[in-house]
Amino acid sequence: MKITEIVFYNTNRAKLVVEIPETEAYTTQEVPRIPRILFKLFPHMATQRCHNEAGYSFRREAQATEIPHLFEHLIIEIQDQVRRGMGVPFAGETQWNWTIDPRGRFYVTVDYDNEIVALASIRLAERVINALDSKDIAQIDMNREITRLRELAKISRRFAANTNGREMSIFEGDDSEEIYEEPDPAATSRRASKAKQFEKTID
Repeated sequence: MKITEIVFYNTNRAKLVVEIPETEAYTTQEVPRIPRILFKLFPHMATQRCHNEAGYSFRREAQATEIPHLFEHLIIEIQDQVRRGMGVPFAGETQWNWTIDPRGRFYVTVDYDNEIVALASIRLAERVINALDSKDIAQIDMNREITRLRELAKISRRFAANTNGREMSIFEGDDSEEIYEEPDPAATSRRASKAKQFEKTID
């Protein structure tokens, strides 16, 4: 799984384009160890709400869902771990439509309250999912990573206070595209219309 684009909006929503090659698994049914180990790493994820057609709990839905949907919930969980459960609960959704997009392309949208922490959480979640897939999860010290993100949150809050609340975007130097943009009302309207065309949406 690879993130090919991240867009941050000033509505505190981030939209990700996620690509999965046809040679890799698209769903947890094909790799049941991924959700099983993930819930051991993040037991609190089992309490997350999930709006799905069958009305399943997220733990039950995770047994047979798309990998990017699991990824969406993991990003939310990591941010929640950093915030220590404080604040308004985050939400997200995962969409795709392979009649107009290449097979394996997904769109993941998640809430955030700190852009810098959100970006770091997204990248950590990507590493975790790929490490679970390749069976290298032991290489990631989750407690250490969460502690680092909490420190990052403190630093970014101090920085924001010292710059009178001005926002700052962080761009990482890899081959992914990461964009910060102000939402254009016309574009937002077009996106809303296009969203209705998606064949599948999972919160």
